[in-house]
Amino acid sequence: MAMMESSSSASVPVILLKNASNGHTDPYTTNLLSHPPSQKTIYQPQYVPVLEHTSHLELILELLARFQDAESNYLDSKNFFLYEGFIFTSQRAVEAFTAALEQLLRSTNNITAELSMKVRSRMQRLAIPLCAVGPATARSLDVVRRNHVPSCWIRGGEDAGTGELLAELILKDCNTSSAGPTNEQPKSDGDTEKKPFLFLTGAKHRDIIPVTLRAQGIDVEEMVVYKTTESPSFASNITSVLKSTAAAPIRWIVIFSPTGGESMLRSLGWLDDESTRIRGKYDPCWAKRKTFIASIGPTTREYMRTTFGFDVDICAEKPSPDGVREGIELVMESKGLLP
Repeated sequence: MAMMESSSSASVPVILLKNASNGHTDPYTTNLLSHPPSQKTIYQPQYVPVLEHTSHLELILELLARFQDAESNYLDSKNFFLYEGFIFTSQRAVEAFTAALEQLLRSTNNITAELSMKVRSRMQRLAIPLCAVGPATARSLDVVRRNHVPSCWIRGGEDAGTGELLAELILKDCNTSSAGPTNEQPKSDGDTEKKPFLFLTGAKHRDIIPVTLRAQGIDVEEMVVYKTTESPSFASNITSVLKSTAAAPIRWIVIFSPTGGESMLRSLGWLDDESTRIRGKYDPCWAKRKTFIASIGPTTREYMRTTFGFDVDICAEKPSPDGVREGIELVMESKGLLP
C-alpha cells in the first residue's frame, strides 16, 4: 500500500460519529494521537456530529420542586427523597438533570433568600447513589455531584460499561450495605416497602436495566428527560468526509449510537435501496474494502446486525478511547494492514 511505502508518516483517518468535546481536547483525539498504530502511520481523528438532543425538563422539574416545599419539616431530613437512587446511561441525561437543578436554583433565588438557602442545604444533604453506565457518564455526573449534591455518591462508571453490568452492580448493592449510606425513609409498623430507583433516560432506550432490576423485586420508574434525533445535516456531512478521505488506503468509522447507522451505510453505498439490508459483503470487492467499522458497544453492534444485516468489524470491549483504539489495532494487526 502507498501508505506503507512513504518515508514520512501517513494518516489513517478515524471518523468518529459524535460531537467533539467542548472546552478541551476530546479524549478520543488525545488517545489516538498519543498511540500511533506504527512508526510509519498516525491516526487522523475527525468528528461528524450525528445527533440532536431536545431536553424535556417538565417532569424532572416537578420532582425537584420538592426541595422548595417551605412547609415541610421532613424535607430537612437528608433521607426525605422519593427514590432509592438515580440511574443514568448517557451524558444527555446528566445534562438534563444538571439543567433542571440549575433552573430550580435560579427560580428559588427569585423567591426569598431564606428559601434559597434552605433549598441549597437540602440539596447538599441529599444522600442517594447516582448510578452511571460508563466512565464518560460517570465523569459528567461527578461534576454535578460536587457542585450540587455532594452527599450523593457515584456507582458504576468504569466498573459498569454496559447496562447489564450496572444492573448487576445495583443488585449487589441492594443486597449488601457496602455501597454507602442507606436512603430509607422512616417506616410505620409493618411497612417494609423499598423505594424505587429513578431511571432518567431518552425517548429511545434499552430496557435491560429496568427489566433486570424488576425481575429481582426492585422497582424502577422511568422518566424521559430528552429526545434524540438524527441531525438534519448528518447525511451531507458524512458524505463530505467520506469523499475527503476516499484516497486513504485504510480508514475507520466509529459509531457511538444506532442513530445515523442507515445514513452512514447509504453514504458508503453498502445498503440495498429496496431491502435496506447490507449488500456489500456479497460483492467480490468486499474482502478488499478499505473502510472498517468499529462500534462503541454491544447495543449499537446488535442494532446494526438486526436492522441492516451488517456486522461491525470490531466492538470495543470497553466503551472508552482505549477500548476503541485497541479494537482498531486488533483488526489491523489480524488483517496485516500495518507495516
